[in-house]
Amino acid sequence: MDELVNGQQEQFQELPPEPGKNEIGGQTGKKKSTGKIVKRTFVGAGLALAVYFVYSMFCVFILPDRNIQQIYLVPEDAAFIIQSSAPIDDWGKFSRSATWQCLKNAKAFEEVAKNVETLDEVVRSNKMLLSLVGKRDMLISIHKVRATDWDFLIVMDMQKASKLDLLKSQLETVLVMAGNQVTNRMHSGINILEMHNPDTQDIFYCAFVDNHFIGSYTSWLVESAINSRNTPKIGLDHSFMEARKLVSGKGLVQVFVNYEYLPQFMTIYLGAGNEYLDLFSKSMSFGGLYFDTDRHRMEVKGYTLCKDTADPYVAALLNSGKHKMKAHEILSARTALYTNIGFSNPVTFMKELENALSLHDKQLYDSYESSRKKIEGLFGISLEENFLSWMSGEFAITQSEPGLLGHDPELILAIGAKNMKDARENMEFIEKKIRRRTPLRIKTVDYKGFDINYVEMKGFFRLFFGGLFDKFEKPYYTYVDDYVVFSNKASSLLSFVEDYEQKNLLKDNPGFKKAFSYLNSSSTVFLYTDVQKFYSQLKPMVNALTWKQMQADKEILYSFPYWTMQITGEGRSASLRYVMDYSPYTPQAVTAVDADEEDEATGEDSILNEEADTEKEMMSELERFYVEKFEGNVLREFYPEGALKSEAEVKEGKRHGRYREYYENGKLKLRGKYSKNQPKGTWKYYTEEGEFERKEKY
Repeated sequence: MDELVNGQQEQFQELPPEPGKNEIGGQTGKKKSTGKIVKRTFVGAGLALAVYFVYSMFCVFILPDRNIQQIYLVPEDAAFIIQSSAPIDDWGKFSRSATWQCLKNAKAFEEVAKNVETLDEVVRSNKMLLSLVGKRDMLISIHKVRATDWDFLIVMDMQKASKLDLLKSQLETVLVMAGNQVTNRMHSGINILEMHNPDTQDIFYCAFVDNHFIGSYTSWLVESAINSRNTPKIGLDHSFMEARKLVSGKGLVQVFVNYEYLPQFMTIYLGAGNEYLDLFSKSMSFGGLYFDTDRHRMEVKGYTLCKDTADPYVAALLNSGKHKMKAHEILSARTALYTNIGFSNPVTFMKELENALSLHDKQLYDSYESSRKKIEGLFGISLEENFLSWMSGEFAITQSEPGLLGHDPELILAIGAKNMKDARENMEFIEKKIRRRTPLRIKTVDYKGFDINYVEMKGFFRLFFGGLFDKFEKPYYTYVDDYVVFSNKASSLLSFVEDYEQKNLLKDNPGFKKAFSYLNSSSTVFLYTDVQKFYSQLKPMVNALTWKQMQADKEILYSFPYWTMQITGEGRSASLRYVMDYSPYTPQAVTAVDADEEDEATGEDSILNEEADTEKEMMSELERFYVEKFEGNVLREFYPEGALKSEAEVKEGKRHGRYREYYENGKLKLRGKYSKNQPKGTWKYYTEEGEFERKEKY
């Protein structure tokens, strides 16, 4: 064929030009020759593209795939894993929600929101990427990457598209067009694209691993994902697979909690370990949850799976059923944090605990048996008959705003009684036995018809509930409706009684009523938080950086005023539900007072101030009772941060006797004496450095 073509070309070359042809005709021949070359070029290019297309289709549809599960690429130290089957649609629904519009303004979410929204804009502006990403399965895993920071890893199933070089070049083109500098490097045979943002100096690392696209702002997370390809951990964990099955296809997205790495992750915010997080970490394997949101709340439901080697107390609790919650009917409306623990029968719980201890921790079981025999032998009582038999199975613990008698948060423990007569008889019997063995003598006192008792119950609660009730080992207690109510301070118990008498109760709080309506009335563990009341109490629980962020985001936190969680034990697993109410917070405006109005009010304000000063000098009935019965007739006042502000001796409800006042740094500010609420004798004043300043006589 080639010879034939060459021969024809030679014949044409040997033929002489036709008569009458000039140079113009020669140029026409050249144009025809050029056209043929262009035509041949296009045909060749088309053939090449066709061959590439056929080859790509062959690679995509004929050659065998090396597909792996997404979860195999998630490194084992992920604390949380978020799963979506339609990430663009799901993100669109969430990003339009009122809750996200509020949350994205928080300093803690600022960088995340910016990165996610930028990525969303890039994908939506590119039709090819939108078609490739829109309906793909996607995982986002969250990891602790530094002492005070975390980052995420994206894993997206590209299926057949991952084999097209065109897709990979398109991605690189999009990144460059977006103003990024793109470099490449290899890790374990996989090419990693490094996207440098010249404005922020951030680097986004991404790669294609088999049928998946992976990406993160932390290089070692991408490398760890590549390494996990052949040695997966989470994806082969039976608890994870079970949790995934339980929540598959539910909610807007699914969220998985890896309890093993949760305490380590939370040190980012807490700065130190937390005994309750450690307890969950040792007892739980994975939690499978699904997330939904609307205009009024964010809600999470799902299941938490228990380890075979769970903490005996947790295992016993999950195997002891649930109990109807009623304690909120007597609890104070000042409640900031409310925990309700319930099981069907306290004696059954004790048996489950003993069984779990004997199976999983022989040493702890021996210690438990020894402690029980020691308490029963020392006081001559039966813990089962005298302590557990009268309990209904409901235990409510609250942490409240400071009351009328103190400056610290107040702790209350309310234990439901099956029969109050039995509860009284047994508590009186225990108290009588204990008093015989201790030199401490505190009389029972009556306040408005409520007996305020005191008893040292060291070891009682710890024996059955671990360290949860440690603060109630030397409690004051009384009886309210169907509950025996304990507190670690007499002042807290008296404030509780005062609230109960004044009908200032949690059950009537509109926020609590709304939050409680979302959940079942019976549960194993119930947790309620009033954010505005609890906010100031969070400071000692978190590190300095987290507290600073919380202060900056205070209005956003206040926009989610009530947080509620419920866990119901079901043997090896527990169902979980978590709800955050949303209600946009608007700070109260400060009204400016006109100068003329202020002058007019001066006379009236002066009278009011005098009345207020007089009222301040007079002690309330509650304060007087407390000071006389529990404080040795000494009235103490404190600064907001807790430092002692003053001490005054009192008599018959009035300041009478020695008086001391202090600076916030603890230095003495002044000293003198009162006589029936009036200063008397010589008063001495000191500087904040402790130097004598002056004296006055009254």
